[in-house]
This record gives sequence, structure tokens and C-alpha cells, in this order.
Amino acid sequence: MIVYKYDTQTKEFIEELRINEAYGTNLPFTTTVKPLAKKEGFAVCFNGTKWELVEDNRNKTIYVKEDVTKILKVDYLGKIKDEHTLLIPKQFDKWNEVSKSWVEDDTLKKEYEKSLIPKTITLRQARLYLLSIELLDDLENIISQNRAYQIEWEYANQIERESPLVKILGQTLNLNDEQIDNMFMEASKI
Repeated sequence: MIVYKYDTQTKEFIEELRINEAYGTNLPFTTTVKPLAKKEGFAVCFNGTKWELVEDNRNKTIYVKEDVTKILKVDYLGKIKDEHTLLIPKQFDKWNEVSKSWVEDDTLKKEYEKSLIPKTITLRQARLYLLSIELLDDLENIISQNRAYQIEWEYANQIERESPLVKILGQTLNLNDEQIDNMFMEASKI
């Protein structure tokens, strides 16, 4: 007699067994119902009365739609859960339920780019960069008119991006935030 053994948890077909008819068919997790033929991407599973094809994504990489940084491996039979996708996201993507795809999130991208801007640079770097873009003389003229600025410019070791001095000097030199950010990025390379 031939019986077909299946896994206790997943009910997935394991093997065909030839047994002595004297044992009968009371072996646990076996059936005399012949399984379906294997099919790529599916597991053959017994549902208690018949065999069926169940989607098999095990060991595939999936991504959590709510958190692009979470990467998992499928460890279950069946369709991919609704909160996961097989689609590969890019660094600044966010899941769009309407289009069922990843879309770039401009806010995330800008936050990341902002995080790359140095919080401080040395005064040496600042001076050399300002010299290279021909603003050092203008800046020193402005600084010479304010004692507090002079003290900070002459005695500080570094300059902070968010300092009031940077903000005021930026306004005086007609530099917008993006230009000041760029100055800090470029000066940090010196």
C-alpha cells in the first residue's frame, strides 16, 4: 500500500511511503490520496481531505511597507502578507498604497541631505573657503564693525552652522540657507 506523508505544521507533502497493509492507514500525518504534481512557486499541501497548491515564497526577501529599513525573509507558506512586499525600495522611498509601489519621499531625502551638512567647521576652513569665493574681505569688513563679531571671529576655534553670527553674516552677504549649507559642505572638505 502507498501512503503520502505530509509535514505536521505546514501540511506540505514530504514523501511517498510503501507500507505493509497490515498496518492500515492509521499512520499519523499520512493519506492515501495521491498528491498533485509539483509546480514552480508552490508547495503541495494536504488540507485534510485533498491536496492543494499553496503559494511558496519561503526564503524570499520581503520589505515592510511601513518601514523601508526593515528587511525580512519569508518563513511561511501562503501569499505575502499585506504589510509586506517583494518590491525592492530605494533609500528614500515610501510605500504608496494607491499605486501599490514605492515612491520617492522628498521630505525624507531632504532630511537626509540636511543631516550630511556639517554642524561645525573650523575657522581656518571658513576663512579659506570664503577666500576662494572672494567673500573673505567683505566678511571681515562687516565683522570689523561689531566688537562681539570680532571676538568670535578672532578667538573661536570653530563656527557652528546654527550660530547667530552665521545667520547675520549670511543675511549681510545676501546668502540664503542653501548657499550657507553649501559653504559648510565645501569648507569641511578643506
